[in-house]
Amino acid sequence: MSLTITVSDDLAVRLKSRAEAEQVPVEELALRILQSGIQQPLDAEQWRALNRRRVALIDKRFTDGLAEEEQAELQRLQEMADKQVEELDAKMHGDLSRMEAAAQKVLAKDN
Repeated sequence: MSLTITVSDDLAVRLKSRAEAEQVPVEELALRILQSGIQQPLDAEQWRALNRRRVALIDKRFTDGLAEEEQAELQRLQEMADKQVEELDAKMHGDLSRMEAAAQKVLAKDN
């Protein structure tokens, strides 16, 4: 898929400069930066805004129905919600495992 993005002159100069320093094409550097950025989890405020939109679309689906593009947007937002929950679940599981290990150490000392 091809996508064209317009950036400010300052950002273009910085991208070109860094690409030259790394001896890679500007497009390769920009793609790498975008891929890295999109992998980062959303911060709390970003997630709240997107989740409010997701809830509004769910409400609209049951009251007025959704246009095709709204249905596609809701699907994307649902997938993001699923990912957020999976990440939270993984973090909670890790926290629980650490707490369980710490509790076992305390019990082992008591015996």
